[in-house]
Amino acid sequence: MPEPLDTKEEQIQVIEANCDRIIAVAKRGYSEFKEKGTAVILRQLENNTTDLEDWQIVYKPMALLPNVISDWKESGLQELIIKYNPEISVICTFLYPNGAHTSYHFSADS
Repeated sequence: MPEPLDTKEEQIQVIEANCDRIIAVAKRGYSEFKEKGTAVILRQLENNTTDLEDWQIVYKPMALLPNVISDWKESGLQELIIKYNPEISVICTFLYPNGAHTSYHFSADS
């Protein structure tokens, strides 16, 4: 799998800077789809700052993940999604133009 264009530290900074928006997108997506999934953070090749535009945070339920991330089952994202409680926590996945992706699980109360 290709390498993410951000370091783990940079990804965590993005989560911290956009936590409320990521949680809102995840909760709204879960409410609309009635299915567990992940808030996908679409990263660009340039200008990877902590400031995200609205289009960069989208919710993808498990049924639609294969259309976005081809190896989501092999990478462990499937198990992560199955195990979490969407009422109290969020999974967000950084997705890069080169196909790389990294997922994080965090409490919605954080």
